[in-house]
Order: sequence, then C-alpha cells, then structure tokens
Amino acid sequence: MDLIIQKASLDDVDELLGLYIAVYGPDYPLEVGTNRAIMQEALRDTSEVLWLIMRDTERDVIAASVIFEMDLSLRIGKVMGAVVANGYRGQKVATKLINYGIQVVLESKKQVNSLYATARTVDISSQAMLLNSGFLPLGIFPNARKIKSYETLTLLGMFSSGVLEKRSAIDKVPERLLPIVEICNKQIGHDHDKIESYSCPSLPVEVDIEDDFEFIFAPQFVEKRFEEIFSDDEESLFYPFHKPNLIISSVNTDLEIYASFNKKDHYCVLITANESIRSLQGKFKKLMFSMKEHGIYYVETLIRIDYFESICFLLDNRFLPSAVYPAMREEEGKLHDYVLLTRTMVPLDFSDAKIHEAFKPYVNQYVKQWLHLNLSIVEGVNL
Repeated sequence: MDLIIQKASLDDVDELLGLYIAVYGPDYPLEVGTNRAIMQEALRDTSEVLWLIMRDTERDVIAASVIFEMDLSLRIGKVMGAVVANGYRGQKVATKLINYGIQVVLESKKQVNSLYATARTVDISSQAMLLNSGFLPLGIFPNARKIKSYETLTLLGMFSSGVLEKRSAIDKVPERLLPIVEICNKQIGHDHDKIESYSCPSLPVEVDIEDDFEFIFAPQFVEKRFEEIFSDDEESLFYPFHKPNLIISSVNTDLEIYASFNKKDHYCVLITANESIRSLQGKFKKLMFSMKEHGIYYVETLIRIDYFESICFLLDNRFLPSAVYPAMREEEGKLHDYVLLTRTMVPLDFSDAKIHEAFKPYVNQYVKQWLHLNLSIVEGVNL
C-alpha cells in the first residue's frame, strides 16, 4: 500500500461525493460533502481553501480527505470534512492529513492566527484525534445538529505561536460567564489577569406590546440585502464561514435579524441585526417562540466577551455560555475573546454522547447552569 498526500482537484469530485456518502450516509449535514456545486466552488478557491486527500496510488483511490477553509482577512481557519474510507481506518491517515495541513497553514505559510474544528460525540475517536494533533478544548455545542438524533458537538482550537499572548485584557464579565472563562483559561494553559464579575442588571419590566415576525428564507436575496446594508459595518459582521440566508423581520418595528439557518438539522446562527437586538426587550420571548414554530430548534451566536450588556440580555433570555474562543478576532492590533451563547429548544440529552475527558468541565458547567435555569423551582434539587 502506497499512500501519498495530494491536493484535491475538480477531477476528484465524483469520487469524493461517493466517499462522503459511503461513510456518513445521506444525513451528513455539511454541503461540502454532499453538494456538487459547493464542492466544485471550494476546489476552485485555492487561495482560501486547502483540500487535502490521501491517495492509495496502488489502487488509485482516495483513502481520506480533509478540508482547511480560511478567511484570510479575519486570519481564522476551519478544519472540516475529515473522512476516511473503509479499509483505511486505524492507520492514522486522517491525523497525517490534518498534521500536514496544520504545518502548511499555521506554521509554514502563517496564513491565520488560529484554526478551529468541531468534533462529533457519537464516539471519542475524532475528538481524540484532534486533541492528539495539538488542538485545545474550547467548549461544546449542546444539541446542535440533528443527524439521526440531536447531537452535541465539541469545539477545539489551535493557535499560531504568540497569538494567545496578545489576548486583550478583560475588565469584567457577567458572573454567570466567569466559570466557563476560567475553565477555558485552564484548558488552554493561558490565563488573564484577575477578572471581575458582576451581576447583570435587572431587565426592564415587560410591556405587553404585540409584535409578530416574518421569516424570509431566500438565500440570494438575503445575502444581497445583507451586503448592501452592512458592507461598511465591519464591527457588526462576525461569524466566520456563515453567510445569511434568512431575515427575521419585526412587523411593527424596523428590526431585521440576519441569520444562517440549516433546515435539514434545525440549526440557526444569529449573525447580526440592523439595530441592537436588545431593542426587542420583552418581545424577545415571542421571537424565540416564532423561531421554534418555523422549525428552529437550536440557536447560537458569538459575542465579543467584553460586550457586557449584550451578553447579559441573552443570558436573561435563556441563552447559556457553552464555549469560549480566545484571541478569535484581531481588531486594532488587539486579539479579542468571543463567547458562544447557545439555546436549545428541545430536551437536553447527553445519554448517548461519548465525550472526551478534556470536555467534561464544559459539559458539567453547562449542565449546572441548565439545571439552574430550568429546574431551580423544583424543591429538594441540589443545584
């Protein structure tokens, strides 16, 4: 058996399609493994996509595949789509591909400040593989993807030399956020100076103002409108590798929320809005109810960790912190941490999840906060 690492080409699309379907079946949520047009587009973008394959030259077949997608302007990269063909497992071919890509992207060419990856929890192998390659545990995505059932993912990151040392200082965080920040600092082996934590201010008394929301799911229209409105507003635009395909519009106000919605697995990312989402005040509950009516069962968003009031607003609206991405974005020479806030609208279930010990502190902290949020009224429950 003679295995060599190559860059994938357009000639490999048919074989790659067959490989992803053979290994993951029709439920694979990433279009980069199931959509021919998107795969061809990725293979043409050689400046920001490094698609590596391991080829068995004796049989002239692809033994494994992995994709490095990069946003060079934001200096962040994502490792995704790792797949190994039957008959080649147990030979660490995916690890060799990933390590080769890391050496090219992060070390040799220094194209990005950091790489991140998500790993499934149907078994521990993919988590262990990434950890063994030097990735650090950053948190979880609870109930994030509906594949055969609602599945939790883990988040991992790897950083270029010296990047973590350039993290911006954090003066204060909401007290409900401090535990996961401390967990992350311990897991990555890099601490902030002392961080003060404060209680969130009480929300204003709800005023019963009727409002409805329209959901415009039209990918081309939404993306065009998004670019027209936010083309010069770089501060508002930050959710790497997600393009909006959904506008959620308030009927009675001018608020428009731009989101990325995957109908297949009911997964939604809130990217930005044309005005502060805090303007909804008490109507935010109605928004969440409307989202669930439209098939959205999991919502997540990224917020810079020093945006105290916005984080408090989401925490008070039943979002929970589930991951921290340190030194994620460089702004004016400073590298800022971001917190992942998530809300699942289906019952939480970790019973079938296989989670590596490195992620247990995140799981334990998330469950503790989830219990406090949902069961604190139950007498006799020790939280």
